[in-house]
Amino acid sequence: MNKKFIRVISLLTVILMVFSLCACNAATDDEEEDKYISVMPTTKAEIVERFNDLLAEANANNPAISYGMDQKARGAECENSNLKAAFKTVADLVTKEGFGEETAYGEPAAKILPANGVDKLEKLLVSDVRSAYVTNNDADKTYTIIINLNGEKDPEQAKSIYGKLYKISNDEDILKNFDVVSNVMTVSDYSATYGVGTIKATVNKTKEGATNTVDHIVKLELSREVKVETAVTGVGTLADIGADVPLSFDYSSTENFSFDWDNPETKDNVEE
Repeated sequence: MNKKFIRVISLLTVILMVFSLCACNAATDDEEEDKYISVMPTTKAEIVERFNDLLAEANANNPAISYGMDQKARGAECENSNLKAAFKTVADLVTKEGFGEETAYGEPAAKILPANGVDKLEKLLVSDVRSAYVTNNDADKTYTIIINLNGEKDPEQAKSIYGKLYKISNDEDILKNFDVVSNVMTVSDYSATYGVGTIKATVNKTKEGATNTVDHIVKLELSREVKVETAVTGVGTLADIGADVPLSFDYSSTENFSFDWDNPETKDNVEE
């Protein structure tokens, strides 16, 4: 047989083997994907609807939830050099306190969720949202919903975009935070412009044949960037700065929720 012909036959054989292997791998990938019934949302409207459904499910079924919040202030803008120099120390004192709480499995989730103690969550609207997208996390069979909210001026808990999700203290309680520095200054009023607010929700992919038939939210992160404008009156060692000195600064906070959907009673029975 012609050697050149033999080489051609050999090359064709190798190519066919490669395609065969690729087909096998594709089939394996398809089979793995078929085990999960989750269809990730794609449009802004679908993403917002999925997020609302996820929170509503948690609010109705009461998984164990852990909550924590960190906050900080920075970027002082002030014409008074003494007040500007003192800002970092003051900001550290005002924002140093973190917040944390948790609920046990079966305990009302509304105590800790952004529902803020009410039975029915306020739904996020598509018009509230600047942008939204989803990332797929193949490694741990989850996906992450990321939603950026529109900005707001002086939002309130009861009636605002941010109030649907973020814990917004009333004016009186916010001003009380400055009591820790009352020996050097007083703050009588403020305004807050909310700029970037980002929601990150990590969601498990529901496996076909699993007990639950819907996806579960497992982590929720709420972050916000706020420009605060206020006026400060010096007291004690800062009395020389005068009264009602304009001061603005950047405030940011991050709230983290972790959800545990395992029923301790069922889990114990399985382990036994």
